Amino acid sequence: MAKFAKFLEGTAFGLLNDLLAGFHSDDGYAQPNRYEVVINGPRSLNQQNPFEGLQRQSDVSRIALRAQSAVLPGRVLNTAEDTNIYGPSRQVVDGVTYADEIDIEFQSSSDLQERVFFENWQRQTFNEKTWNLQYYDDYIGEIEIYILDKQDQRRYGVKLWEVFPKTVNPTSLAYDNNDTLFLTSVGFSFRYWTSLDQSQNPDVSFFDRALETVVNSAERNITRNIPAVLNKLGRNL
Repeated sequence: MAKFAKFLEGTAFGLLNDLLAGFHSDDGYAQPNRYEVVINGPRSLNQQNPFEGLQRQSDVSRIALRAQSAVLPGRVLNTAEDTNIYGPSRQVVDGVTYADEIDIEFQSSSDLQERVFFENWQRQTFNEKTWNLQYYDDYIGEIEIYILDKQDQRRYGVKLWEVFPKTVNPTSLAYDNNDTLFLTSVGFSFRYWTSLDQSQNPDVSFFDRALETVVNSAERNITRNIPAVLNKLGRNL
């Protein structure tokens, strides 16, 4: 009996070592401060210059890089009680619900171009003179949110579909806020999200995966220090 106990103890110790080794590797833990936000505006973004100089995707990418905080959306399975069985009842899925709105907070430039961008996006939903509403497909876009590892590689991601900035939240002003950055908080409405994990999307070709990896790695290597620089500037205000 004693030998059997030692055998179990040795097995448990080995499993613990394997578990700890995984966390000490390059994979380790996922960290909520290592993320990337990609904003894809509506189709009108590249048509007729509706965004007054902010229509280029490079400008949108610059704004996305200023995302100081974001939310990884959840999903809920709606259930109903199934009593049409013998014995205890059970819950069966009768629908799916997504968190239909998330908030993203952006560090603002001195001329508040970030706020102006989303205000102009909101203007694509209605006519300010006639108050007529525009077509739904003309003002929706997409947002991608990625979790990065310590090497700034994308390890997990979700894509939000049919997105538009529902709310540009108010920002409090005060004379004693000398050492804080001006933050623009935007509430985005979306219909649903899908996973961007390549293992869950096998239809993507190997060439497309490789090309995306090279391009994204190069972009992140260039911009990885931008948030740190902004935070340093904020402390020196």
